[in-house]
Amino acid sequence: MRYAKWFGGAVWLGSWYLMYLEITRWHHVKPSLAFNSDPVPGIGIRPRPGLPLILLYIACAAAPLVVVVDLVMQIRVRRTRRAGGRS
Repeated sequence: MRYAKWFGGAVWLGSWYLMYLEITRWHHVKPSLAFNSDPVPGIGIRPRPGLPLILLYIACAAAPLVVVVDLVMQIRVRRTRRAGGRS
């Protein structure tokens, strides 16, 4: 599980860095984390998010959960070891 925590932490950091770039440099995402879907002038077609942006949203939500779940499990294992050793 240690690898899951480190991998989740790296994905968490990388995904939020990419989200920062999406907001500030590429302007695909609004600061409220909503997709910037302003219609293209003259055509009236509204753009939709592609697979990379959808995966980025998923990574931004899933990576912190993986890290927190791993930390909680690690704490529970430590407590059961301590309680088991005292008996």
